[in-house]
Amino acid sequence: MALRNFVNEIRGLKVKELPNYIKPKLSLDYIKNSFNRGLDNYYTKYIETSSPDPLYHVCFGGMVLSYLVNLPEERRHYEHLEHERLAKAHGSWLLSSRWSACIIILFENLKNQGLTMLWPSMYFSA
Repeated sequence: MALRNFVNEIRGLKVKELPNYIKPKLSLDYIKNSFNRGLDNYYTKYIETSSPDPLYHVCFGGMVLSYLVNLPEERRHYEHLEHERLAKAHGSWLLSSRWSACIIILFENLKNQGLTMLWPSMYFSA
């Protein structure tokens, strides 16, 4: 609503008048007064009327904050899953972590049986 009002006010101005109109709105005092006015409006609308909405605002705000804090880890997790999915889709089963572990166990068993020629010497010393 406030953004719509701001855009409607700007539409009536000429380009030369725009900096003189916007500059006072970016001052620290104007921002403080706007924030205090917003808090007063919130208090009048929700707190004085004994509305349960502030409780909902806190709950949903906490959920959004929790999601944003956890977002980088979730993105890493999904990136790893996408890598595995692409590796399986392209037939590169060596890139998949499960198949890599199985192959390493297989070659370790072959080494224990004395069949060391199948495994590169840089991984096992004789």
